[in-house]
Amino acid sequence: MRAETYEQTIEAPASDVWGFIIDPAALSAWFGADAWLEPVEGSAVLFRFFDGLVRRGVIERVEPFRRVVWRWREHRGAGFGSSIGEPSTVTIELEPIPTGTRVRIIERPIEAPAVMSRGGG
Repeated sequence: MRAETYEQTIEAPASDVWGFIIDPAALSAWFGADAWLEPVEGSAVLFRFFDGLVRRGVIERVEPFRRVVWRWREHRGAGFGSSIGEPSTVTIELEPIPTGTRVRIIERPIEAPAVMSRGGG
């Protein structure tokens, strides 16, 4: 996975747009999934997409009217047939502009820490 960025300008103030991105019903419509989240750091995030894909995670940062960040990963199947995808971070940023608010959604993979090997001597 590589970083992906989506931008959209909404002709409304950031305070109105913020209400839209933290409302599960509105967020569901925007992402094309059933979305559940509470904009509180440490709370759960759950998105169920219509193709069966489920992404679960946790809210990492909330800056009201400006930014929300969560970490999540894909979950497919159940039991022994299940698989878990690589983790990524989603950031939704709101930037006030003269014509409204620029919304930027950025998804970045979370890099696994390098494993140090120690040679025998």
